[in-house]
Amino acid sequence: MVVKKETFTYTDEAFRSIKQLILNQEVVPGQKLIYDDLAKRLKMSRTPVINALNRLEQLGLVVSESNRGYTVKPMETAEAWETFDFREAIEIYAVEQVILKSNGSDMDALEEKLLAYEDYKPNYYDRKKIFLDAGFHLQIAEMTGNSVLKWHLKLDLQHLYLRTNLNNYNLDREKKATAEHRQLFRKIKDKDVMGAVELMKHHIRRDKEYTIACLAEDKLAGEGIDF
Repeated sequence: MVVKKETFTYTDEAFRSIKQLILNQEVVPGQKLIYDDLAKRLKMSRTPVINALNRLEQLGLVVSESNRGYTVKPMETAEAWETFDFREAIEIYAVEQVILKSNGSDMDALEEKLLAYEDYKPNYYDRKKIFLDAGFHLQIAEMTGNSVLKWHLKLDLQHLYLRTNLNNYNLDREKKATAEHRQLFRKIKDKDVMGAVELMKHHIRRDKEYTIACLAEDKLAGEGIDF
């Protein structure tokens, strides 16, 4: 049997590369994306860059304005509330389903994600820590066997992490979040549905509070307000 090799176009490459630039904060929310600069940086023509930006716009990660080109779309506070509310709803459903369906190998994979998150201890909440946090939550979604749920959660997390500056994220909160991940793992392993649901709800709501605090602080800085 011949396995067909997956092929990637220049547009695919540009799409992934621009997303990575945003995630690494080499371009930040609100920053204008210059076609020629991106093409030079990615060592390709303008066409795949423009096509990639069109795809990113369809996902809501960038926004275009007439005669002004594209910018990374900043997340507004009201949208952050709605994003976290949606995340809470699907992750509570996910944790319920996981307890009904999980097996030993699933739990091994989840523990692996948990340990990777726990073992990495930066001095500030950097992008790698964000990836590891997302990996833990996406593994829970994976364990449901529901590909649509996982796709929506992944997109939700992309919006939060690509369009929000989390440089000011409170490290004390990060330490508590680490403990909550461990507790959540235990609740799932013990098949404690009510305990897992309540903990997931608490975990996401606390993350919402701190993320919105980051947005507020970033907005004050942008307005030139200094305390």
